[in-house]
Amino acid sequence: MSTNYAPIGILKTCFPEKFGVPRQSMMVTEARGIIKLNSDPAYRAAVDQLERFSHIWIIFVFHKIGERAWRPMIKSPRIEASKVGVFASRSPHRPNPIGMSAVKLERIDLEAQGGIEIHVSGVDILDGTPVLDIKPYLPYADIIPEANSGWADREIERYSVEVSSESLAAIESSNHAGLKELLLQMIALDPRPTAQRDSLPIDAEKTKGMNFGFRVLDLEVEWEFRGGGIFVLDIVPTKR
Repeated sequence: MSTNYAPIGILKTCFPEKFGVPRQSMMVTEARGIIKLNSDPAYRAAVDQLERFSHIWIIFVFHKIGERAWRPMIKSPRIEASKVGVFASRSPHRPNPIGMSAVKLERIDLEAQGGIEIHVSGVDILDGTPVLDIKPYLPYADIIPEANSGWADREIERYSVEVSSESLAAIESSNHAGLKELLLQMIALDPRPTAQRDSLPIDAEKTKGMNFGFRVLDLEVEWEFRGGGIFVLDIVPTKR
């Protein structure tokens, strides 16, 4: 049986590319987004009472996967073992490329031009992602105190971050609210892809002096490993 679903809107976020996207929601609390609902008058009633919840679930499509075949085994960024089953992971390379993320609900703009806007934070989703559904986060049902984290129980490593004077100046001149905290939270997690983190460990001799970068919002951020931490070299507007 084949089932088709139409998106109810799209999610606009600060992440124009996969590089740098947090590995899970709420890991970068300053990562903000807007769920732009389709221009359907029925959605005004559909969001009634939603603002009373502090957090929501976003069910979405991994739309950048394309037509590539799904992978039954995937390389996990959290363990040293070679691979785990895709159903034991949150990888986007699934039989049905559907994801779900719990995020903080900031506010709802019912009068936004072109459709209702739901402002959220703590997102880990690419800009332009199709949204299939929204559900309230219910602590009494969604929190399971005795649950364990399986193979993903290793502590999340965060590195110290220093910022160059040039980068600080770029942040201060930016019109993006909360930009400094967003960048600090992102970079502290070492936002490189798993393969790059494996081939170029932070303490490897060959990693010293290498520059890395990613795009966020309309900016390009360049950084390097220095003294066991991460040093932000420069922040410049995205080249068009």
